[in-house]
This record gives sequence, C-alpha cells and structure tokens, in this order.
Amino acid sequence: MPEIPSAQFSERFVALVLSARELPKKSLDFNILLYSSVLGLEPEREYSEAELNAELQRWILAFGGSFGLDHVTLRRYLIDEKYLRRDPAGKAYRLDPAGPRFGYDPAVRSLDLQALVAEARQERAKRKQQHIQQSDE
Repeated sequence: MPEIPSAQFSERFVALVLSARELPKKSLDFNILLYSSVLGLEPEREYSEAELNAELQRWILAFGGSFGLDHVTLRRYLIDEKYLRRDPAGKAYRLDPAGPRFGYDPAVRSLDLQALVAEARQERAKRKQQHIQQSDE
C-alpha cells in the first residue's frame, strides 16, 4: 500500500480545495479528500449517525462546498473506500481499522487543515496584489 507523505497530502489538499469544482477523478486526489474529512474523528470512538453527520457537514462547510457533496454521499464514499465502518444495524460508525487502500504519513493526522487553506489563500492574494502592482508600473 503506497504511503502519502504529509507534504504531498498538504499540497494536494490545498490545491483541491482552492481550485477544484467537482470531485477529482484521480484516485489519489479523491482519497486525499476522503481522508481529510475523517481527520477530526477519534480513532477508537464509535459515532452515532447524527454525530457523524454533524462532523461531515462541518467538513463540507469548511472545505467541501465546491465539490457538490452532501453528508450522505460523503458518508457512502467513506464506507465504500474503507475509511469508515458501519455496524450491522446501520446506527453506529467508526474509523475502519482495516483502513483504505492508501496509507498516510502519521504526521497528516496533526495537520491544521484550516490553517493550511488560510495560508494558501493569503499567499494567492499576496501574489495577485504583486501582479497588479507590477502591471500598474
């Protein structure tokens, strides 16, 4: 199973969030998005459907708005790709210990995704301002 380094994860995640308008077709990018949506979940904790939905909706509001996803579709993808496991009754969810087909550098779990995106937005705004100043000269 290939392992995605923290730097690559950060770079691709930011690029996807800031510029994508639909779910990525590349498996790696799609899985980076999926993994980012469960980073806030506690590994050993069991979540009710309502709790999980609230977590997924928070992620969608913060990062997933441009992908046309709702929490139900995201939850299905997470189960299909083995990020989450649902109990037989369909009422409780937890991170799947078998895990997805991609491995992730353990440092990815400690990334501050909000800060990464905010920093990238600031950098883009700074470059845009510099470009405007250069074209005015």
